[in-house]
Amino acid sequence: MENAVTEFSEESHLKGNKYFRVVHGKTDKSRCVGLHRHDFVEVLWIRSGEGMLISGGKERYFSRHLLFISRPNEVHVIEPARNSTIDFSYVAIPGGVFARFVRDCLSEEDEFFRGKFGGMSMKLSSFETAYLDRAASELVWQNDSLMAVYRFLINLYWQIKSVFASALPGNMPDWLSDACQRIRNPENLALGLEKFRKICGKDMSYINRAMRKYLNCTPTEYINGARLRYAKWLLATSSFSTGEISEICGFSDLPYFCRKFKEAFDSTPGAYRGEYSQMGGDAHDGSRAVAQEAARKR
Repeated sequence: MENAVTEFSEESHLKGNKYFRVVHGKTDKSRCVGLHRHDFVEVLWIRSGEGMLISGGKERYFSRHLLFISRPNEVHVIEPARNSTIDFSYVAIPGGVFARFVRDCLSEEDEFFRGKFGGMSMKLSSFETAYLDRAASELVWQNDSLMAVYRFLINLYWQIKSVFASALPGNMPDWLSDACQRIRNPENLALGLEKFRKICGKDMSYINRAMRKYLNCTPTEYINGARLRYAKWLLATSSFSTGEISEICGFSDLPYFCRKFKEAFDSTPGAYRGEYSQMGGDAHDGSRAVAQEAARKR
């Protein structure tokens, strides 16, 4: 098996870039690279197509909207299913740059989430995939700078942490799991409880009992939690004002939004944005575009 592994080097693959290289592509069964490894970190996401991810001796079936972050020199393969074409993008980052980012920016973070940031795969929502597409497009125009790739990784880390924080129990009924995932999309989130009820397709009292049983919260509490996490992301990655973010996320009253944000994150929206900016974060026009598209669909 070792002889069948293709080797890629940072020096040849980054094509002279010092900090990152963005690649877009498509592949199918006939063009699959096969088992390979490289000394750089690969942040890869799949928009469409289905197949099997094999990494670290483990197999994972996927059907579009998958994120995979490789470890340097770990053997892996994205193998398309028969008659399937995989549409993907990835950002190649030198192993030393990635390690420096973890040391410089994540040293105060929880060890569990820090460990999850390398050598992991996870299912994305269509919104999260769209954000990565926009972030990568912006990255292309950043002239291969260290600060640009740091911003990309900081936003990606927060996105991953948010998904893990909102993970759903494995024994939850499919109808409720689907509704909880779909309501987190921006075009649904601002519509709130009535939209959640329509997605569930059940009586509200039945939905309430199920939410209490599986998540120990009411539908309103769950929706507000998702709204606040989305607001936190917009504060970190967009140029929207606090009032605009409150409205985008479905809070009709700004003081109420600020109070709930403080209760959830022990910081006001303005203070959080200031702290994030000091860490090297910056506003992304892509975040504004995603939110505006969601508002248009409403």
